[in-house]
Amino acid sequence: MSNICIISANSLENENASRNRVLSFVNSFIAAGHQVKLISMDNEAFNLLENESFVHFKIPFIDTKIPSFIKRAFLEMKIASLALNKANELNCDINLITIPSMFLLHLSFLLKTGKTKILDIRDLSWEYLDEKSLVNRTAKKIFTQSALLNLKRFDIVSVTNDHEFDYVSKNKSDSQSIIKVPNGVSLSIFEKLENIKCNTTNKFTITYVGNVGLAQDLETLVEASKLLPDFIFNIVGAGTDFERIHTLANPNQQNLNFLGRRQFNELLEIYTQSDVLYAQLTPEFATAMPSKLYEYLSTGKYVLYGGVGVAGKTLENFQNVSLIPPCNIQALKDEIQQIQESGKYQQLCVENREKIKAEYLRDVTVEKLISMI
Repeated sequence: MSNICIISANSLENENASRNRVLSFVNSFIAAGHQVKLISMDNEAFNLLENESFVHFKIPFIDTKIPSFIKRAFLEMKIASLALNKANELNCDINLITIPSMFLLHLSFLLKTGKTKILDIRDLSWEYLDEKSLVNRTAKKIFTQSALLNLKRFDIVSVTNDHEFDYVSKNKSDSQSIIKVPNGVSLSIFEKLENIKCNTTNKFTITYVGNVGLAQDLETLVEASKLLPDFIFNIVGAGTDFERIHTLANPNQQNLNFLGRRQFNELLEIYTQSDVLYAQLTPEFATAMPSKLYEYLSTGKYVLYGGVGVAGKTLENFQNVSLIPPCNIQALKDEIQQIQESGKYQQLCVENREKIKAEYLRDVTVEKLISMI
């Protein structure tokens, strides 16, 4: 069996989506008999799990949740170089880079040659850069060309959806293999989510859980909450846009709660006391599929999504889901009222849970990648 090094530039302690995907890889590799070494940007006290076949190495934590695009890029570049240099020290048989941190891809030439290289793409993050300024337009061109060049350095590329599969297929070398490993939820997480019950507080509650960033533009939710004072709204999470979003709330507004980051066990209670689970991505992120949506669907709660593209098409295959245009306050307000009046939220959707269990359990989808290794 092989020594496998998983390289992440994320803080797994604080970022649920990244932690859950990495954990599914680690558990599956260990179950297949491999020795696994993980590199991530975490505090020394944090350890992903305890297992004799697993060792967790940490690079120093650097806060990149800042508004400045240029400063953030340099910080992420530093983090990526530290992680890749550490991987070279470990000298494993297989190096698996998992992104959305695109600088791990851009700097992948730093990895030693002669090793099997795997790239796990969770987001085509370089494609999301807006082109409103000359700096951003130039950066997007440079990052895109760098990504396309460095993609060819990998023996295997795993992707999460059909759009990413097509993107890589058009730009891969003849010797590369591509495999789709959809985002989803782990079996252990799913088993907890499927036991969530209906909200019994008699307060119609809409909850957002996830990153509070520019891509989510939660101003839409805040403004809708002002128009619906009799409904409760929760925002759970933090991110680069949190301070701006927080200041948009009315000083005396009683129906909007900013709950900050919460551990998963705390989320279970928040999900239970919610009727509708909300998410949104701006049109620039049409190719993304937030993994949080799979978690939402696993609860059986009603899902309300503002967005277009990959996520919208995926959600069309599920029930008790409303799709609305993104960044449209009136559309969000009207749909929330319609959901409340229809009463559809009052019963948990068993069909959604069954579909997640059948098609989107990470423990099953990762097996495809292991078989290729």
